[in-house]
Amino acid sequence: MIILDCAGALPVCQHVRRTVVVKNDQINTSAWEQRKLGEVVDQYRELVPTPQNGYVRMGVRSHAKGTFLTPVHPGEQIEESKLSRVAPDNLVVNIVFAWEHAVAITGLQDSEALVSHRFPQFSFHKDMSPEFFKFIILDDRFRHHLWLASPSGAGRNKTLNVSTMLEYGFVVPRKAEQELIGSFFSRLDSLITLHQRKQSRWSRLH
Repeated sequence: MIILDCAGALPVCQHVRRTVVVKNDQINTSAWEQRKLGEVVDQYRELVPTPQNGYVRMGVRSHAKGTFLTPVHPGEQIEESKLSRVAPDNLVVNIVFAWEHAVAITGLQDSEALVSHRFPQFSFHKDMSPEFFKFIILDDRFRHHLWLASPSGAGRNKTLNVSTMLEYGFVVPRKAEQELIGSFFSRLDSLITLHQRKQSRWSRLH
């Protein structure tokens, strides 16, 4: 049994404490390396002409709440000549609301969608696990970094400086350990969600 102190190293999903117990002796915390985000991702673009007969658009929710899809009907398309296809397992950010933690890891359900230049995507290097980064991006340190990387503008529009975002530093283990940790927290998150649903049903009955 290994106790991981997550402060500054491994952010945990919002439902659990900053210190967690991982029951797996394969996790070697002494081998973790300091890296920058820009060292482990590449910008991803797959540009296509903006469809005139309708398409599916992907958005990114604030507060790291994931992505969402909406249909764009003919005549409602954005005034850009090209859009980018979405690929699964990419880091994606809304550059206008990054300061509000509008960041996510794309899933298979998003691969049917298109996005504008306001939603840059980044693919992970082969030695990185996207599942692990689902929890990295929840960290309050990353949220604060996005806020600092978004200079003030009019109202709530504060455009992200992508180069500054990519300077974010964090500690990361080898890929096998990333996968173990990502899997652990995914199961934990699913279990918490299940109990929350049971609690909600119980509350409605009483």
